[in-house]
Amino acid sequence: MTIFRFQQFDIQQSDNPLKVGTDSMVFGALISALGKTRALDIGAGTGILSLMALQQNPNLQIDAIEIHDAAARECSLNVKHSPWPSSVIVHSLDFFSFQPSETYDLIFSNPPFYMDGLKSGVEEQDQAKHMSRTSFSSFICKAAVLLSDQGIFSIIIPGEQRAFLLELGEQNGLIPIRIVSIHANEQKLNKRVIIEFGKIPSELISSELIIRNMDGSYHDSYIERTKSFHFTDLSKKS
Repeated sequence: MTIFRFQQFDIQQSDNPLKVGTDSMVFGALISALGKTRALDIGAGTGILSLMALQQNPNLQIDAIEIHDAAARECSLNVKHSPWPSSVIVHSLDFFSFQPSETYDLIFSNPPFYMDGLKSGVEEQDQAKHMSRTSFSSFICKAAVLLSDQGIFSIIIPGEQRAFLLELGEQNGLIPIRIVSIHANEQKLNKRVIIEFGKIPSELISSELIIRNMDGSYHDSYIERTKSFHFTDLSKKS
């Protein structure tokens, strides 16, 4: 059994094709959960993003969508054993089949991000990591429909897909309100980008975050953003 420990909860991840990594740690720490009430986690996996959002705002009620049955069961188990067992409903189905009765004031997703790339041949891994450009366009369109007028839609993708995502957002009435450029280190730039969209125009906030120093240790900006979640104190040098 593979367990990843956090300060306030544990993540079991034996049956999930995608394990806890720096992408989910950074993204979860930056989700704008405060002041929100009704959230949607698209592609929930282990449930890490939902639980990190709940740590920030225990008043959230979350629908978590996960297409893989085994991963959905593991997500439910992680929620059950967390401090917020009644705050997340896990739906084991395809996002495109999900038909909620209300919109959401917070939507977040770490989606499959290899677009039209070479697949591994392992069905679960490919479904978790790959999405065609057409499917991604439909994905953004549906997320926009499910977002309330006052809501925030937050997504993390590879840095090279920034322009494509911003174009899709514009086509669907989504306005970028925050962009965080994530660098692997000071020489490997734009590894990932987090973009927050809204439907109401506001001043765009841009920032950067570096994950590691050149010697492999964690950068101060990563430590600062994730220190409320990591079980281990990363500021203590080994």
